[in-house]
Amino acid sequence: MFLGARPRPPLRPDLVKAEFEKYEQATGILFCQDARFTKNTTAGWDQIRAIRVLAGKGLTTRSSHSYIVHQGNETVELGTVPLAADGSFCIEVPADTPLALQAVDGEGRSELNEMSWIYVRPGERRSCVGCHQPRQSAPLAHSSRAQALDTPPLKLLGKGHPHHFRGNNAAVTGLMELQFDRFREVAGINRHSGTGDPDTTGAALVDELIALLKGDDDDLKISAAQRLAIFRNPKAAPALAECLESQQRELRVAAVVALASCGTRHTVPLLLQALNDDDRLVAEGATMALENITGHREDYATTDPATAWQDWFANTTWDAIEADLIQRIDSDDKDEVRQAAVALGHTGTLNARKALRQYVLREAKNNPYPAWQRKGNKGDNARFNAESDVNPRTLQAVTRAIGAIGDKDAVPMLADILEEHSVVQKGNLFLAEAAAEALGLIGTIEAEAALIKAFGALQDYPDYTNWYGDHEALMSCHASPIHYFILQALDAMGSISANAILSDIIRSVPIDPDRGLLMPNDDYEMLVGRILRRHGNATAVIETCLAMLGDTDAKADPTLKKALSITIRCWAGHPGPENRAAQILSMTCRDAAYAPRAEAALLRYCTLDSGIERVFNTGIPVVDALPKENWVSFYLARTLGNLGNPASAEPLIAILKNAPPEAASGRPDPLGPGNLFLHNGLTPCWRAAVAWALGEIGDAQAAPVLLVIVGDLENATDTRHAAAVALGQITDAAGKERIREIADDYPERSVRLALLEAAQMTEE
Repeated sequence: MFLGARPRPPLRPDLVKAEFEKYEQATGILFCQDARFTKNTTAGWDQIRAIRVLAGKGLTTRSSHSYIVHQGNETVELGTVPLAADGSFCIEVPADTPLALQAVDGEGRSELNEMSWIYVRPGERRSCVGCHQPRQSAPLAHSSRAQALDTPPLKLLGKGHPHHFRGNNAAVTGLMELQFDRFREVAGINRHSGTGDPDTTGAALVDELIALLKGDDDDLKISAAQRLAIFRNPKAAPALAECLESQQRELRVAAVVALASCGTRHTVPLLLQALNDDDRLVAEGATMALENITGHREDYATTDPATAWQDWFANTTWDAIEADLIQRIDSDDKDEVRQAAVALGHTGTLNARKALRQYVLREAKNNPYPAWQRKGNKGDNARFNAESDVNPRTLQAVTRAIGAIGDKDAVPMLADILEEHSVVQKGNLFLAEAAAEALGLIGTIEAEAALIKAFGALQDYPDYTNWYGDHEALMSCHASPIHYFILQALDAMGSISANAILSDIIRSVPIDPDRGLLMPNDDYEMLVGRILRRHGNATAVIETCLAMLGDTDAKADPTLKKALSITIRCWAGHPGPENRAAQILSMTCRDAAYAPRAEAALLRYCTLDSGIERVFNTGIPVVDALPKENWVSFYLARTLGNLGNPASAEPLIAILKNAPPEAASGRPDPLGPGNLFLHNGLTPCWRAAVAWALGEIGDAQAAPVLLVIVGDLENATDTRHAAAVALGQITDAAGKERIREIADDYPERSVRLALLEAAQMTEE
């Protein structure tokens, strides 16, 4: 090797920037040259118009008593970026955060899901040449400058109140195609939770989000627009269209993306104006929305989109547009039919009902699923690419369109389809879902009756989750889609006619011990609680639950007690009637007058000893018995948090002070096979729910005990994390510096981030 002098070689630049302020949210950049340059060529690229970005948060509260914990993650929807005409996109995303991408159609329905997490470090810029391309691939030599680089990266940072859902891993390894879409819709965490009345309807929630669009907080306006896109309710279209005139670029993009799923004929003029927006992303989103609303697509190779659309509308009437869409429903091309059906759902009239009904009647007879599943197409083997005969998107789109145009005469047909295809062994559950949605959109008394009748005839909910491909160990963890869509429709109607199926509704709530527990009720629990209260059954349900939990003053209803006592065993154990009673109490009770009785029940259970022996060093530890005391105490603490009664603060503080930390009874040997057990005290960590409840109550006198919990590592991570979150809700400005001091050198990352967020909340 030559040892003489030589020019110094160029240094590789550092990809990470260190200049982010200590409490500033660090970000990075993701750039893709062409999402359509991919080896996944059958992913439905004719439908794909945008990329949705998801972030994963660990579910800190563990429910499983086993070392294999399947609860997955809490997925946060950061937002959606329209694809440029050349397939490129460029986004700014949170750093040091697990991220995943979805290729979606104009209505936000996923066509291709990324199956693993990616990250950016602070200030890092990462790029790829295409989706699912080998990492070693270099940009194509003949490529021109990507259009996405002509505008600043879109900030997708998840601020405000973005949509959250359970990102649970149903098949243990991967979530394939429609599985991810199913979780986003059915396993939501905050889609059905409002900011005010707990008994609000789904329609009123849309009104709340529309009101946020008219507020002053840009972050809340952006997240409201993103969440409205999930409801796909045309009622939101005028408010979203007004946002196209905002000076906030991210809001304009979020609004135009939402209009692709909520838009109507009346929003077209503002969308045409948006084609001339100075920001390319807004114009691209307007193109996507116009395509969805009209079913028309232009060739932009010879003219710009704004000119092309202006010319087309100048020479085309809405009557002609609808006539063309109706004709396309008879096409042999499934993509053509799907595009036409989606557009008719946005802008069609009852003139389309005959063509839509004929298509559904014809295609409903062609059910490939029984034979397809017998061939082993379940779990990760369940593929729904665009070329597959079992891809349900087109038939679903046509069925939903029947509901969107309000075809009341189609109710008998939809009711028959729902009844026939809700039978697991021989049905097409994807079609049954769409029929339930359509009946909910029609919303007549006859539609309501059909939904109630169908729900009463449904099988046990795990039969359905198993059909969708959930692993046998986890099929009781998740809500059944057909159960969910019927309940969502009844809730949106404000139904008070479902008394006959209330026991069936209670039995449909998932309670598997491998289910990742949440401090607040999830969307399915919220829907069930609202429906029970709306039917005037809250008192009977609450009294029955309390009686089953040892309240001698409570009187149980025999029918409700029977429903509450039926739970379904799965791999991780069999929750008992007391577990179920406490869970249903947490979702039903919203009357603060019950707080003292819930407190008394909590004191009874949290002081009991499960009596379950922990054995760690004789192989993989398996505990057949569930720690009833932990489960019941967790749900009772959740109940008190939901009630938010100030008088509950003092007894909850006393419970935290008096109950020993989770590690007080010992930890497993870190070298033994049981080292993935949490503590000898078993899970779930019910004290975490008590800390959360104190945050919901908002009493500042809880701050000292919460600070002690955060600082003592003998408390489980779950409990310390919940205490840190609660501090952000109750600590005044004077406690801000103390929280920051603790966070500066805190040894555990999730709690440290919660502390930093708490300090920012108190500052605000």
